[in-house]
Amino acid sequence: MLTRLAAWCITACWLFSSAPVLAHKGSDAYLDVQQLASSAGSDVRLTLAVAIKDLDLVLPIDANADGQVTWAEVKTAMPQVLQLINQSATASACGLNWQTDGVERRSDGTYLRFLALPRCPAGQALALQYTLFAAQDATHKLLLAGRVGGQDLLTTASPRQPDSIVLSAGSVANPAQARNAASALRDYFALGVHHLLEGYDHLAFLLALVLPLQLSLWRRKPTSDVSVGDRKQGSGRKVWFALLRTITAFTVGHSITLILATLGLTQASPVWVEPLIALSIGVTALLNLRPVPWLRVEALALLFGMVHGFGFAGLLQEAAAPTGLLPWALAGFNLGVEAGQLIAVSGWILLSQPLVGRSWYPAVVVRGGSVLLIGLATWWFWQRVS
Repeated sequence: MLTRLAAWCITACWLFSSAPVLAHKGSDAYLDVQQLASSAGSDVRLTLAVAIKDLDLVLPIDANADGQVTWAEVKTAMPQVLQLINQSATASACGLNWQTDGVERRSDGTYLRFLALPRCPAGQALALQYTLFAAQDATHKLLLAGRVGGQDLLTTASPRQPDSIVLSAGSVANPAQARNAASALRDYFALGVHHLLEGYDHLAFLLALVLPLQLSLWRRKPTSDVSVGDRKQGSGRKVWFALLRTITAFTVGHSITLILATLGLTQASPVWVEPLIALSIGVTALLNLRPVPWLRVEALALLFGMVHGFGFAGLLQEAAAPTGLLPWALAGFNLGVEAGQLIAVSGWILLSQPLVGRSWYPAVVVRGGSVLLIGLATWWFWQRVS
């Protein structure tokens, strides 16, 4: 027991000292659900992982408010943390008793892990009521995965949803939630949209790509082309074709690495992927100001899209989708990312319409916006390598 405790403390100290900070990943918690055979019947093992950075929004874990949570501070706050978890993840009929089960490192930092072994009355379904961070973060998601009763389990949940999450069936209950391909496709489509629209670095890269494209939704009188670098932009179809080529190249690039990384065919560490994502924004914005004549923007979008794909894959890998539902989760998530991308680009086009015809647009919006993106990318890069 002492050996195990010592090993846990050493691991915790290493995690706290080396965990990276990512700018774009939202608030997610992870629940692993597994059915275990026992002499008394079938028991369910629940393992919940919650980010310390998220818990610090609710509880004063960072006691001295220095921006660095230490293992000593976590140990001091642990009774309050356990109380919060037991109040926020409940199953009224089965009686959950969450206990600390260690720490683990994920792509966006250190997580506390909690374990519960619910015992449900005969014929009673295990239904989880999850309300963690409901008042603090409307975007928080619980990602559930596992295998119960011979069926794969894969779904997402919001702490604000009114319905309980049925995890295992009683003798008459039907655990219909997230046990089939259609629901996995639906849930992960929504997760992909959510992930793209809350990923500020991905949005910034898209903006850097489309910023020089002066897109008009209505016909204007022909004017001479306005050059921004080597990309001549005027009215007509060529601007829209340029947008189509650029966005398609970015889509192909991140889809390739998203699929390969999620299926385990290739690996990439966030230690270098995240700084490269920030670098991709800065380089693309810089090329808006100082173009390289032989470098096509589509090639740039394809290359950097592959880097961003590794960033997208991190969430899917950590969700640990069961093998049987992984293809559907991957398809839904990728389609959701594409939908989010279309929403973002369409929003920019609509936003820019009142300004795109003005004479000062290239200098103020395109060049000025590119300078601001370079500054933002530099800051993100510094954060991710320091």
